[in-house]
Amino acid sequence: MTLPKTPALALMALLFAAAGPPPEAERMVPGGRGGFVSDGPDGCWLWASGIRATAQRLTTSWTGPCPEGPAEGEGRAEVRWLEDGVERGMIYEGHLRRGKNEGTGRLTLTAGKDIRVIQHGTFRDDHFVSGRVEIPGPGIVYEGGWSIAHPNGPGRLVINGRVIEGDWINGCLRTPQGWVAFTRAARECEGRDT
Repeated sequence: MTLPKTPALALMALLFAAAGPPPEAERMVPGGRGGFVSDGPDGCWLWASGIRATAQRLTTSWTGPCPEGPAEGEGRAEVRWLEDGVERGMIYEGHLRRGKNEGTGRLTLTAGKDIRVIQHGTFRDDHFVSGRVEIPGPGIVYEGGWSIAHPNGPGRLVINGRVIEGDWINGCLRTPQGWVAFTRAARECEGRDT
């Protein structure tokens, strides 16, 4: 590869230089472990998880630098795939560290032309930990703490104009009227110290 003669262009070429594919032990396995997906044989690596084993035609893209393989810094990351004949996607806009969502950002999950979920707030080690979760179809909005896949900590849930707030524990909220469950089955909350 011939490097540009100007220092600024040379620096940019190094930042966007390819690092080869991710190590086999760190690659994402659909239906299994989370891991890196590359946007080509010598492209940037993005972390992905939660993709079913039936996924086909997995593709990624990244608009920022990847100095050592994993995407690094501010940018837009997209992971797209086909599942049961429907194109699905994860689009993250924000900061990445070692290919994972880190800091303030916005993650949008899509199925076909539909936006399924939007998470906007703070991410740590590729996990959403606090902020706003919107589920546009049924008009559900949650604001507060989050742990892996559930509301956790102080939070406010709005469903059809009804506001439910309190201290959530893994998707369950104890109210004077009984348990309220969001992101899990109510039977998983009932009578359990969650």
